[in-house]
Amino acid sequence: MSEPDLEAFAAYIDAFNRDDYAAFGDRYTEDVVLVVAGVRELRGRQAIFDFYRDVKAKTRRTIRIVQAFGEGDGLAAELQSEFLALEDSPDFPTGPLRAGDRMRINTFVLYDLAGGRYSRIRSATFRRELIPGPAH
Repeated sequence: MSEPDLEAFAAYIDAFNRDDYAAFGDRYTEDVVLVVAGVRELRGRQAIFDFYRDVKAKTRRTIRIVQAFGEGDGLAAELQSEFLALEDSPDFPTGPLRAGDRMRINTFVLYDLAGGRYSRIRSATFRRELIPGPAH
């Protein structure tokens, strides 16, 4: 059993922040399952890409690794995401946003690995902070 590669995880987050779908998608198994905040389940790379393309069309999202560790075929991380609303999004998955608002969310995320790739990803929201935009 190999240990999770934390440098590869940092590169995955960097690719996500750069919207490099090929690079971050290469970290997924073909049948990857993503459970977003315990509420929404996405199956397969394409479903994940479609979800994030929609999110990234409405916001500029950046993720920062607060901490990460792993053992065996599992990796756990606390991530802080910031969403900057590019447009009014009353039905945004994290909650309603108006253009210019920022939403900061800390999540705990568990990654199951198969062959060095992420096969199942589960997240749970720990903290959420809305910072109203300057026009509010």
